[in-house]
This record gives sequence, structure tokens and C-alpha cells, in this order.
Amino acid sequence: MSGKGYKGTEVTKSSSERATLLRIAGLCGIMSPIISFTLLALSIHYAPWFNWRGYFLSDLGMQGDRAAMLFKGGLITGGILSAAFAIGLMRSSLLPSSPLGRLGALALILASCAVAAIGILPKTMNNPHTFAAGTFFTLAPFSLLLIGAAMTASSEKALGLLTFIMGVLTFAIALVPWPWVGSAISQALLVAPLSAWSVVLGTRLLVKPA
Repeated sequence: MSGKGYKGTEVTKSSSERATLLRIAGLCGIMSPIISFTLLALSIHYAPWFNWRGYFLSDLGMQGDRAAMLFKGGLITGGILSAAFAIGLMRSSLLPSSPLGRLGALALILASCAVAAIGILPKTMNNPHTFAAGTFFTLAPFSLLLIGAAMTASSEKALGLLTFIMGVLTFAIALVPWPWVGSAISQALLVAPLSAWSVVLGTRLLVKPA
């Protein structure tokens, strides 16, 4: 085999491996919210005391029972998958290699780690749990705004606009003066735009890795 042919084979192999990794990252983006919300629903099923208007979602992880294990497992698994998705997105051509793009991807990775930390550090740990939750709810919408702005300035204008809108929507939900004692409803609504966006972008990477 000539040197030129060998190099061509290596390039093809490298390209194929990259596409496979991006597809895996896309699948992680799809499965992260699906697994998290499925285990959350199961957790609520095993916690008959839970009331959407009177509790925080984190209250599900305090008892040390089946409901708590499901709740924590959903957060930890979802956070890990989300971080893998963010890393794949950062390495794909969907996200421009610009300061905004890199900063947005980093914010999403840190937000994903914070989700896993919320599962590891239950509400009974007070300050560490509050810090992890605050980190997630702060960085998640910022990551969408930064990634959206970066993508809008590239050829992926439609996906960029969608991402930016999801970030704005998340901030809008956070600013609504909800009337309930607990904030489980508002917490779920805050996560919904990010989850929907993760499925959309994950599907894009899975179907058309770039």
C-alpha cells in the first residue's frame, strides 16, 4: 500500500470514529432528559406524600427510601449523559469554535455536573446541595443563551435561534412570581426548555453527525 493510500485510509477511519462518537453524544442528549423524567415520575409514584404545590423536587431525595434512590439515580445518570452530550456538541461543527461557543459549552458541562451533584448531595446537606442547585439553575439558561448566540452567528441559524429562545424562555419562567409554597412546578418548568432542546440537538447529532 502506498503512503498516500495509507493516509487516506487513516483519514477515513478517523472520520468514521468521529461520526460514531458524535452519534453517541447525540444519543446521550436524547436519553438524558428521558431517563431523568422517567425516574422522577417513578420517584413521585413511590412518594404518596409528595405534593407539587407544597414541596421542592429535592424533597424527594431526603428520605433514603425507594423514591429517594430513584430521584437521585435520575439526576446522577441524567447529569452524566448531559455532560457527555455537551462535550460532543463542543467537538462538533454545529457549535462554532468561538469564545461564545466554547464558553457556552463549558457552562453546559458545569451545569450538567451540577445536576449530578444535586443527586449526590441531598437536601439534608444544606449548603452543598443549595450551591449545586443554584449552580445548575444559573448556568443552564446562560449556556443556552451563549450557545444560541454562537450558533446564530454561524450557518446553523435556525438551531441557534431555537437555542436562544429556549434560554430566554428559561429566564422568563424563573422570573414568574409563582404562588405556591414549594417550587416543584416551577423547577420542572425551568428544566423543560433545556430538556426539549437537548432532545432536538441530540437528534440532530445522532442523525447527521458533523
